[in-house]
Amino acid sequence: MEYIAPIYKSAAEARNFPVAEINSFHWEKEGYSRPESYAALFAVEGEGIHAVLWSFEDNIRCECSERDDPVYTDSCLELFLMPVEGDARYINFEVNPKGVYLSQIGEKREGRQFIKELTDLEPVIMPVDVKANGKKAWGCDILLPEKFIADLYGTEYKIHPCEIKGNFYKCADLSASPHYGAHFPVTTAALGFHNPDCFGKIIIRKAD
Repeated sequence: MEYIAPIYKSAAEARNFPVAEINSFHWEKEGYSRPESYAALFAVEGEGIHAVLWSFEDNIRCECSERDDPVYTDSCLELFLMPVEGDARYINFEVNPKGVYLSQIGEKREGRQFIKELTDLEPVIMPVDVKANGKKAWGCDILLPEKFIADLYGTEYKIHPCEIKGNFYKCADLSASPHYGAHFPVTTAALGFHNPDCFGKIIIRKAD
């Protein structure tokens, strides 16, 4: 499975990018839900990687208020990404409806480090509202600037055509109607979403 992420010359040109459905649900029990959820990823030359995720979710929970709080217990949208070719460390951004986020880096679920401990630079993460077909969704806009990626990984980094890996997720551990949705299917509850062997291919290439 793969996702095509276009490269644009400016954010203003970003349109008609592919939309990924977050529709593979896992570890379901009675009372769990399947909120209609989506994600899109694209890159902008000289700027960075953009991701937009949104969900038409009922029973929204939003209690966390500080960076790196356990926002996965809230209504949560998540981006997991290996942005640097040849580096097995992936970054996870987990965001609630307020735009409060948890962010870490590492090669696997265990031993992850909080990103704020490794760089003073930050991603740009903002809450967004989406309306479609008479329905309203909550969502988030994530920008990973080139300088942020370069500083975090300790390497030069510029937007360029490449193949990387990642996944898009939707969860809400303590919601009245919990759920665990992914774009690329996940295999094991033991690892949960921290399952890089199940990440899909993300092909970053020039927009048509």
